[in-house]
Amino acid sequence: MNHCDLYPVIPSLQALDELQEQLPPLLAGEAVTALRLCLDTPVKKHQLDTVRQMVWKHDVALILAPADLRLLRDIPLDEIDGVHLSTLSDVRPFASRKDRPKTLQIGCTCLTLDDAMLAGEHGADYVSLPAAALPALTQWNLFAELPSVAEHVCTAEEARAASQAGADFLAITMDPAADAVARFSAVSAALS
Repeated sequence: MNHCDLYPVIPSLQALDELQEQLPPLLAGEAVTALRLCLDTPVKKHQLDTVRQMVWKHDVALILAPADLRLLRDIPLDEIDGVHLSTLSDVRPFASRKDRPKTLQIGCTCLTLDDAMLAGEHGADYVSLPAAALPALTQWNLFAELPSVAEHVCTAEEARAASQAGADFLAITMDPAADAVARFSAVSAALS
């Protein structure tokens, strides 16, 4: 089985508020290396400061995933570690931004291997593919240098399958309504 890092995904700012007290012990896990915060509304400075301090305290990267690139307009890019884009067409314009620090990671959600290859050509540093797309994850692992994220891992079985397929990261959505912390713990335990 391939070694996979765990990549919790907070689906909204509201979910962040609901999970805030449960996140520190989760982030302390050795396998957790990045946290993605999805933005559907503008993030307030104090919210960003709080989550950044929380993740950086545990040496975890903070990745923002805006529903629209305009949500990043007022965010200093040197205060985050990366941006996860949901649309392939956003990769090239974001990668070419003059204010983008060279160390800022760019990820892109991809549904096919062709999309993943284009994302890499346009400047993505990693790609995410559906966890259920095991053949695509395996092929990507065999020929591509960019890391891959298995997206929407929900069960221990999916985690093991994506790991065996060669995924580098497992993205686990932390939906407070769906007992996210218990599910995250089960996935983490499956990989130990």
